[in-house]
Amino acid sequence: MTDALLRVLIAENQYLIAMEVERILQEALPCDVTITPLARLADAMEPDAFDVVIIDAVLTEALNVDRVRMITQAGAEPVFLSSYGHVTHMASILAERPVVAKPPQADELAAAVLEAAHGRSLSDGEGFLDDR
Repeated sequence: MTDALLRVLIAENQYLIAMEVERILQEALPCDVTITPLARLADAMEPDAFDVVIIDAVLTEALNVDRVRMITQAGAEPVFLSSYGHVTHMASILAERPVVAKPPQADELAAAVLEAAHGRSLSDGEGFLDDR
């Protein structure tokens, strides 16, 4: 296992979903997870506090863009959760970032977090979870 833990923020209004995402991540990856309500996202976005922020995708492109800007300016990378079918076709910013369908599947969520944290696609599974 590496000494560096991924620092993950889950910004989610549905606390049971946030707890499930936290459980999945802590079982799959060496990480430190923080949960915050979506309304407190801006307060939590201190510079370099997190590596990855998991957040709900919304149908409003401008809001997704604003959230991505806030997250990346704080030095983190977003991973979107989505309840909407084919959301990546609706919003261009989502096509550029990892999107995981709700309810999240463990392997898909862990791969998306690693992809965001490392800035590269891990879709071939190479190295996936081997560095725990």
